[in-house]
This record gives sequence, C-alpha cells and structure tokens, in this order.
Amino acid sequence: MTTQQSLRAVMSDMTARCTSCGECVRPCAFLQQHGTPAAIAKRGSNPDNLLTAYGCSLCGLCDVVCPEQLSPSSQFLAMRQQATAQGLVDLKPYKPWLTYERLGGSVLFRRDQIPANCRTVFFPGCSLPGTRPAATKELFRRLQHHDRSIGLVLDCCGKISHDLGLEKQFNTIFNRLQQRLKTYGITRVLTACPGCSKILKKHGQDIEVHSVYELLAEQPTSVPEVTLGTVSVHDPCPARFDLAQHKAVRKLIKLTGYRIEELPSSGTVTRCCGQGGIVEGCVPGTVRKEATLIGGEAAERPLVSSCAGCCETLSSVTPTAHVADLLTGTGSFSDKPAASFRRWFNRLLLRFSRLP
Repeated sequence: MTTQQSLRAVMSDMTARCTSCGECVRPCAFLQQHGTPAAIAKRGSNPDNLLTAYGCSLCGLCDVVCPEQLSPSSQFLAMRQQATAQGLVDLKPYKPWLTYERLGGSVLFRRDQIPANCRTVFFPGCSLPGTRPAATKELFRRLQHHDRSIGLVLDCCGKISHDLGLEKQFNTIFNRLQQRLKTYGITRVLTACPGCSKILKKHGQDIEVHSVYELLAEQPTSVPEVTLGTVSVHDPCPARFDLAQHKAVRKLIKLTGYRIEELPSSGTVTRCCGQGGIVEGCVPGTVRKEATLIGGEAAERPLVSSCAGCCETLSSVTPTAHVADLLTGTGSFSDKPAASFRRWFNRLLLRFSRLP
C-alpha cells in the first residue's frame, strides 16, 4: 500500500468513526485551531490541509482521551508522511534539528562497546549524553556492576526524521542501527530516552526494549530516613503508555529521598513539554507556551523527568532535574541548560572516554 493509499484509508476510517465529541479538542491547542480529527480528515489530502499536521506535537494525548479508541495522532503522522512524499514541506525551518540528528549519528559521535557474550546494551540516546555525560557514565557503570556483559551503543534512533514524516530518511537511519544490533547478536536494549524507547519498540525487530530505570529500580537500595522535599513528576509524552517506566521512575525518586505530589496532567494524560513533533519549527513559541502550562501545574514544586529534552525545556519555568541527576548525584534542580556547543563537546568526550 502506498503512502497516499494508507492516508486515504486512515482518513476514511476517521471520518466514519470519529463523533467529533470534542474530548480531544479540549486539552489540545492544535485541535482547537483546526477542528476535530474528523473535520480535518474530511478536508482530504489537499496540500494546505496536509501541512496543518506540522502544528501537531504527535504527543498522543488525543489517542488516550478518545472514547472511540481512535488514534488521531496516527492520522497526523500519516499526513506529514504524505506531505513530504509530495515535496510540499519546506525543511529549512527544521534544519537545526535535522543537522543535530545527522551529526549525532555520524561516525564522530557513534560508539559501540560490546563485551564478550553481550546480549544487552545500554542505549542512552542523544540528549542525556549531551546534557549529562557524567550521569550517563554512572548509569553505565551501575549496569556493568549488575552484569559485566551489558554493552553500550551511542547513536541516534532517527526520531526527528520519523516525526517529520521523512520515511526514507528515517528507514535509512534506523535500519543501519538495527543491522548493527543484529550483527552483535543484541536481543535487549535498555534506553534512557523515552523517545528512543518509543521508536525502538515500534520499529525494532527481534529486540526487547525496556527503560534503564526499570532495571535500576529492581536493584536493592535502602530507603532514606529523611525526606528531602516534595517534587512532581513530568512524564514525557513518548512514554505516555509506558506504565512500567512511570512506576520505576517514581520508585527511584522516592529512593533518593523525595516525596511525590502528582501533577493534574501526569501518566497517560501527561502534557507535551512543547518539544514534541518539532512544532516549534512552524509555530514559534510553542515550547515556551507548553512549558509554562506545565510549570503552572507544578505550582512552584520542583519537577523531575526521565527525558533530558523535557528537563532542558522545563528548567526555564521551574527548577527541574532528571531522575538520573538525583540517582547518581551528578546534577541538581539548580543546574542550567547546557549550551549547544557544550552538548556537542560532552558527547565528543563521552565518545572517547574510558568506560568500565
């Protein structure tokens, strides 16, 4: 089935089954502007309508709240894929993200450390090594302490190309990664990035994918006697349906000495921090607007997240730490976002660092 045929089928199904009840419209700025998923589907695949999909964060909140159990986010991704297939998309606004992806997956920043008898690798993604290299190294050290056969793969999963609808480009990036894992005989991947986890689970073949936090939460650790304070958890939207990660992250936070007070929008109904779908490329100000809404829900409580990208965004509106910061003692709520140059330098250092 071609991309166009697939989109036609998705839109036909949405038109037939979506009741335009408005449940998905209420929490979503994109749908408030463009109408219900059925209304968008009825406009068909004309260029203007296809391009509206770039205002959607692909966060999946609409999928959760839909009483008909539809997946509007899948329709909007299909619209993006069709738009790029027809050459309708001006990629210039997305050049910074695409350059980040291209360089991040280059030989300069890739690294494979595969011990003997390795079947499991730690795949930290792009953002955590760039913003928190010390935490990345410490997480790997703890994994190695648990099992010396666990390896490390530094690379990019291609989520940026995936979300922009660049199917051929994404397939090239992801297939290269998957072939490497297959060549090494890897059957399990431990992720630190929720975005990588989502991509690997959706497109990976013959590999088991878990967040590294699940494994770390299983390891015996004493419970602190003193509470350090109260925090709220921001669940990254790519991990919206990853209930095992939600549970593990909360357990680790409590083990570091903090009490948790949940946000109104958490777990499966979490809000996107504004980074999702790279909406900022066509709707400047999205990141600041969405981050401010989450900061308002936090009501001045510090936030903890398992997504380094979310942490960098949310730290501009309220003190924010990555769960790895608390777990490894390598960061704090007062840390400022790393500058772009620093992120690349951190990744380069990690690429050539001596690791256990």
